[in-house]
Amino acid sequence: MDGSISSSVAPGLALCCGASGRTIEAAAANWQAFGLQHLVFGDTGLMPAPQRLIRPEVPTTRRDEPCLSAMLVAAAELTVASWLLLLPDDAHLTPAALRNLAQLVRPGASHQLVIGRAWRLPPRYFRDSPVAHDQAAVDGALADAGCLDPPSAFSWALLPRGALLQAPREIGTGPDQALPWLVEQAALLGWPVLEASSVIPVLRPASLSHLPELARPRCTGVVLPHEPGAPRLSVLLAAPAHRLDALVAELAPAPSLPWEVIVRADDRDTAPGSTAAAWNSALEEARGDLIWPLTDRLPSLPLLPAVMRAFDAPWVDLLQLGSRVGSHHLPAADPHRLQPGCLVVHRSWWRRLGGLDGSFDAAPSLKHLLRRALERGACWKPLPLEAHRI
Repeated sequence: MDGSISSSVAPGLALCCGASGRTIEAAAANWQAFGLQHLVFGDTGLMPAPQRLIRPEVPTTRRDEPCLSAMLVAAAELTVASWLLLLPDDAHLTPAALRNLAQLVRPGASHQLVIGRAWRLPPRYFRDSPVAHDQAAVDGALADAGCLDPPSAFSWALLPRGALLQAPREIGTGPDQALPWLVEQAALLGWPVLEASSVIPVLRPASLSHLPELARPRCTGVVLPHEPGAPRLSVLLAAPAHRLDALVAELAPAPSLPWEVIVRADDRDTAPGSTAAAWNSALEEARGDLIWPLTDRLPSLPLLPAVMRAFDAPWVDLLQLGSRVGSHHLPAADPHRLQPGCLVVHRSWWRRLGGLDGSFDAAPSLKHLLRRALERGACWKPLPLEAHRI
């Protein structure tokens, strides 16, 4: 198969993969199902197909892995796409990933490097009826069993075609080799290096092998999910009914603010777990990407913009603030002393974990949510500011 190929899905994007000797048929079928143009380098046993170009003969490293530089040079010649998406040969894309990739590769996009981690699922999710082709099935699978790789184990990269072609011969196409070198070179060129795991959900089978211990890449920013016209932050306010109006007036003194306040009456004396249930109920109306559950102990108004800015950095899925009990400071860096009103969470994580456990009171339910999120690969960050006094 010769010449260039084009895609009916995203004309500006071509997928590149260097074969590592694993079975690639399942991933290739995923790319084919989405109509993505994909360039596969190395001996894979795949048959040519529409939108697929196979280059079995390619220079390899000492580990018999396709060379990154050879792959990028060949890709620049074989496709007219403006952007290349580098994936490992077991990675599956999802409808949400394609939708958001289309925004990143739109015409006129500036040179930048975008990288991300992968969601791991048990192998059964990739057999027979692949889960990745339906976003509702993806969301269900991630809620049931998905674990996000740690920040040291990045899986994919999006970069401009025809750039970063001078990788040393010993650098292969595997993420553990290619991505550190790409990040370093992009930084030398002054490009933005953006982390985008939250908006580009890539799925890979759970691995029994130990993930390589690598340093976190030096990202300059993060790509966050956001719906145009929606507030950035949703405050879920659970408080006694007679205080709600006054509390809302304090939290939202002007109509045009980048946050919304959703209220639920909660007297906290009715039953254990009433506050957690009120927060879960309020979440159903939330439109913001960030969720902050509060009680009637409110943070100062200037703290809300500071919290939103904290999520502009990479590796922040959950944010914990400190608090004060009388004269005693409860530090943000101690997850075991988490107080109500001191945890802010990406909405996707809240939904993925099924919300708060209504059998717990407010503080234990938040600690339980934080623990489960960390077990699933979420990144937690303390913000050394006090949310409130008790």
